[in-house]
Amino acid sequence: MLKPYRIFFLLSLILILISLPSFFFPEGGIKFCNISLHYPSINQIFEIDTSKNQSQPNLKPEIAFLDRIVDSTLKNNSIPNQSTNFIKGNDSTSIQDSSKIVDTIPNRTLNTDYLRSKINKLEFSDSTNYPLSAFFEVLRTGECNRKLIHVLHYGDSQIEGDRITSYLRSRLQCKFGGGGIGLVHAIPQSCQPATIIQTNSSNWEKTTLADHDKTLAGINRFGALVGYSLYTPNRNLFSKSTDEAWVLFQRTGGIGSAHNFQKLRLFYGFNSKPFMIELNSNEKTIDAEIIPSTNKLSSLTLDLASGINAFEIKFKGENSPMIFGISLESEKGVGVDNIPIRGSSGTNFTKTDMVFMKEMLQMLNTKLIILQFGVNVVPNIVESYKYYEVQLYNQIKAIQAAKPDASIIMIGVSDVSRKEGLRFVSYPNVEKIRDAQKNASFKAGIPFWDCYEAMGGKNSMVAWENSNPPLATKDFIHFTYRGANLIAEMFYAALMLEYDNYILKVSKQKTNQLVSREDSLKLSSKMN
Repeated sequence: MLKPYRIFFLLSLILILISLPSFFFPEGGIKFCNISLHYPSINQIFEIDTSKNQSQPNLKPEIAFLDRIVDSTLKNNSIPNQSTNFIKGNDSTSIQDSSKIVDTIPNRTLNTDYLRSKINKLEFSDSTNYPLSAFFEVLRTGECNRKLIHVLHYGDSQIEGDRITSYLRSRLQCKFGGGGIGLVHAIPQSCQPATIIQTNSSNWEKTTLADHDKTLAGINRFGALVGYSLYTPNRNLFSKSTDEAWVLFQRTGGIGSAHNFQKLRLFYGFNSKPFMIELNSNEKTIDAEIIPSTNKLSSLTLDLASGINAFEIKFKGENSPMIFGISLESEKGVGVDNIPIRGSSGTNFTKTDMVFMKEMLQMLNTKLIILQFGVNVVPNIVESYKYYEVQLYNQIKAIQAAKPDASIIMIGVSDVSRKEGLRFVSYPNVEKIRDAQKNASFKAGIPFWDCYEAMGGKNSMVAWENSNPPLATKDFIHFTYRGANLIAEMFYAALMLEYDNYILKVSKQKTNQLVSREDSLKLSSKMN
């Protein structure tokens, strides 16, 4: 039987042997070819958290202040639930919209003028060619007062569950009118928008762009929602019932005007046989249509009274149409669609049929396309991201060719952190990925918004996760809903700052044209 002092001696010897290499092993490890060998430090072995004695990244004052403004705005319901006034002409920026509640926040040294000076602006490659004029002109001339325009927000898992999109939608619809959440699949996302609860019958199957390699050869029609749904036939040989499927929606409220829609628009096609569609509510049929067979993309619009909170779409027919999206929208204003592609780096648009994509973008009256990707590239650490720059450039050019009369904005990668020792720090390649995205954007002639810098730059994700309440989740990749709203507010502020500048630019041009015309008339009268 071992005596206690011998056990103590043995354990001490083991600890010394384990700890000894820590004094000689380089902090950065030893690299041999493509292999890197690391040995834990003394602090890591004994789990001594030295970070407590070191300065931790903190939110920038303007970000912390803006976070409180956004939170107070939502709590006070300062964003109207309905947008009955369709705004014409110029308006104040989002930071000015928040000025009504600034006095309720203790820190008086920060004000809206200071926040406005800290807006992380959109970046452009060429000041002479204005790539947002297509979108801004629609807003300025009031086209959205007469009909609905769509803003498509594509992204990775960072925007799943309507994150970022929902707040941006509320801002734009409050300012320019509109309602509804826009496009959704027949099968809902795993993270559903807060404004709608969606359920469906169990016989639906969904195929998305992310499943492209698994699909049948030649089937690459995905459309603007980058996916389609089909209901499977009744496989019971003894059943005489018609094959059918259903999708049920229930309005739940949420922020802004997302739950305020009057139209249900169905995008479908490629059904070899006719099918019936019913719109039901409270066990009553509101509308029913028999849809003939078709081999192309088509759409059907059904009216929905605002007072109907729960409604069902029922499909009946032997041959399921391909359902490319169900849009819950208003008659006019701005619709903002949340289109996440989980796992995507934004480089697979060209895998879809872009001619078919063009048709659906046109049918949606798309005027702005936002691309927000990058976090899925971060774990793949390489020396150069030139390959990613080229891939993104090709995607942008393909989208531009599909919808040349729409503006496109690239939102750069957010900060992403990983654990090194006992601390979380930014991945070393985030800025390289950001630069690749910016270079691709500038080469294609579209504006770029630097999300990484807007957050605060290097190690800002740590500050966002450490904030109280947290603005980022504990995976140090994704934003919380509060953080997503903050990012959306910062982007919206940058977008509206450019819109205000565009309004001033157009006004100045008209004034100069008027002066030039008057001078010409005066010169002509003198000559006569």
